[in-house]
Amino acid sequence: MQETQNPRIDFSIPKDEFNSKILYQSPYLFKKSLKNSEISWEKISEIYERADASNKSFKLMYGYEVPKKEYLESYFNVGKWEFRYSKPVIYDYMRKGATLVYNRIRNEPFVSDLARQVAQYSNAHVITSAYAAFGAKPSYRCHWDTRDVFAIQLKGRKRWILKKPNFELPLYMQQTKDIQNINEPDDIYWDLVLEAGDVLYVPRGWWHNPIPLDGETFHLAVGTFAPTGFDYLNWLVRLAPTIPDGRRNLHSYEKSQRSLERFSQEFAELMSSQDAFEGFMTDYISQQRMDSKISLSVLGNSKVQQLEKSHQVRLNANLIYSFPGDFMIINGNRLNVDESGKKLITFLNDFHFCSIGDIIPRFPDYPDNKVQEVLFQFALNDVIELVGKNGKSLPKTQNEKLIKTFSDA
Repeated sequence: MQETQNPRIDFSIPKDEFNSKILYQSPYLFKKSLKNSEISWEKISEIYERADASNKSFKLMYGYEVPKKEYLESYFNVGKWEFRYSKPVIYDYMRKGATLVYNRIRNEPFVSDLARQVAQYSNAHVITSAYAAFGAKPSYRCHWDTRDVFAIQLKGRKRWILKKPNFELPLYMQQTKDIQNINEPDDIYWDLVLEAGDVLYVPRGWWHNPIPLDGETFHLAVGTFAPTGFDYLNWLVRLAPTIPDGRRNLHSYEKSQRSLERFSQEFAELMSSQDAFEGFMTDYISQQRMDSKISLSVLGNSKVQQLEKSHQVRLNANLIYSFPGDFMIINGNRLNVDESGKKLITFLNDFHFCSIGDIIPRFPDYPDNKVQEVLFQFALNDVIELVGKNGKSLPKTQNEKLIKTFSDA
């Protein structure tokens, strides 16, 4: 049976090593790391055609953001006002060097496939943008981003100029344009050209200026969003009313000082408590959703009662977190799992995708049909996604001896 040719990123450095030596610290180039990633301009054009041009996520950049009124038109379509972009205007701008930007891409299988690999590698939620150009005009001035970015060069080349940060770990409200008193550094840390097949990691806060090289170029920017202390603090504010001193009226500082001291102490104790932290992580992960392919012929068909061994699956999660109390949250689903169940989910998370036939041998002490039953229920509840079919087995790994038992589901 022929192997399914999904686009794949071959990350050349193990995840643990990347997290300890690279993450947040410095850029990193995964040279020629893309496999099975050929995409035609016809397919790229279809992605842009399906975008909602009236949404702020769709932009035409010409050294500045071109106002939508220049390229967006409305029309009355069978009783409903609709919008589309004027192709002649788009073509004219792009022929002069403009870049067509599509942010927050969703439900595009090729894009989602690559983005999910980045999500799994970085253990973070992701949002993906696309940049297409044919000229040599920069789309943005040199700036920093408020999230870590993996730039995936798919067609052509693009020059990247990188400079060290002078504002550490900016948050979403701390964009370059918002902090006027911090100037772009003079010293260049890296001046490199990305070629098709390259992936560049840029930590948040690092100055960068991507410049087209007067030829075709198309890349994806996968922004990663892990929870921060600021996110935790915002969540904790909702619990502040449970502290009596936080409900007291304020008068002069002298009259309010003791109450404020008690309030700050109790709030600090709340912030450092494991229960509060676990509550935040539960809420945070519960809000995350993964784009997954719909599989009507298998999961919508009552005549199908189990997955075939040739079915390839992957876990619909980017952050695996084991909560106290033997439960996990995957794609909005709260799963009650024992140690063996956690090992199954860990195994699924360790590979981009694998077949049912790959999974069953990892559970030699458990009946095959029970493993298939659990996986089928996972698929029905969007915990795992059906990727396709494949008869090729996984290579042996250190996880082969990991899973030995699996209790009743």
